[in-house]
This record gives sequence, structure tokens and C-alpha cells, in this order.
Amino acid sequence: MRIILKGAAIALILAGATLSVVTANAAVGVSLDLGNVAVGYSDGYMGTDHQYHDWAQHSDAVRYQKAHKDSYHGYRHDDPNHR
Repeated sequence: MRIILKGAAIALILAGATLSVVTANAAVGVSLDLGNVAVGYSDGYMGTDHQYHDWAQHSDAVRYQKAHKDSYHGYRHDDPNHR
């Protein structure tokens, strides 16, 4: 009987450890929804919420630039030469 209880306890511990590893490895990420971008700049974008946001990653800026050439500006949003 003791062997069965020890075996069950070990199985529960191993199952719990496996579950915690699987949970810790779950992919958590932030992605940019290009539908929320009104105007893109080299340093960030003006969102549809009328707030300025930095690009999370450079690849987001490149992706937006390629997809929305008409609303992407290759200069900083606060460039005094482009007001």
C-alpha cells in the first residue's frame, strides 16, 4: 500500500512539474494590428486613437511601409521640416 501511495505522489509531482513547464513555455507576444495605424512615420505611428506610438519592432515599420505606401512618411513624426 505504501508503494502505491509513494508512486501516486511521485506521479502527481511529475505531472505538476510538466504542467508548469508547458504553461511557462506558452507563447506570449505582442503584435501590431496594422488596422490601428492611421499614419506611419520612420520613428512610430499615429494610431486611429489619435495617439502617437513607437513601433514595437523595426519589422513592423517595414511591413507597414510596404503595405501602405500612401500613408507612410520616411521622416520622424516631429520633424520641423515636415509640419
